[in-house]
Amino acid sequence: MNNPRQGSDLHLLQVSDCHLYADPSGLLLGLNTLDSFRQVLDSACSDLTPDMIIVTGDLVHDGSKKGYKSLAKTLTKTGCPSAAIPGNHDSILSMQNVLEKHHIPTGGKIDLGNWRLILLNSQVPGKEHGHLSRTELDLLDEALSDAPPHILIFLHHQPVPVGSEWLDNIGLDNPQELLSRTQHNPAVKGIVWGHVHQPWEGRLGHMQLLATPSTCIQFAPGQDEFGLDTLPPGWRMLTLGKNGELYSRTHHISHMPKGLIADSAGY
Repeated sequence: MNNPRQGSDLHLLQVSDCHLYADPSGLLLGLNTLDSFRQVLDSACSDLTPDMIIVTGDLVHDGSKKGYKSLAKTLTKTGCPSAAIPGNHDSILSMQNVLEKHHIPTGGKIDLGNWRLILLNSQVPGKEHGHLSRTELDLLDEALSDAPPHILIFLHHQPVPVGSEWLDNIGLDNPQELLSRTQHNPAVKGIVWGHVHQPWEGRLGHMQLLATPSTCIQFAPGQDEFGLDTLPPGWRMLTLGKNGELYSRTHHISHMPKGLIADSAGY
């Protein structure tokens, strides 16, 4: 993996909640998730080649090895280094077995220039909500203790409410374990997640808090019960400044792919 020179701005592409299947024609609520994932990567990388792609969970909806092989093949075609963390739908063993063979890290810490990326596993096997285990908190403590000047943390589940009751009931169940370690640490510039299938931005003191749309379906914001939005598949591009500045923007492909079952009651 090439490590950008210290003193250069970094560009990260965050994609999330791809929900791929073993079958390349697999559909989630009528949408072909592999096709929409490919469209997102093509659009996101058309004007700027990112220094790294970070995939923040729910990579493969059915947890299949074939699904992870498809993910790895698609990421490798971009020519960009990639890393990934699990979401509640992922099979961690299959994910690690396949992705790490393709030199795609599945957690831990990654140093790029003046920045450290910390990738946390918030999965609770068999459950929709998230939790940071003692192992992950120890990893976080270690990664914070000897870090470069600037830090960005990624996980799947949201550590703060996003304003939708049904989603906030399946967020991170021990957020204070994360926030107490970060909100008074000036090196931590932001916390970034997926899971909520929508763009969301907030702040906690000096930290930016950022949620990213899905590469397939989007959840309608501000609803107490499940509902879909009409926004097309999307992504977040993050610029990490050499002096610790953090800029980001969400983007969407130009149109919604055909097939979405817009009145679905869930999946």
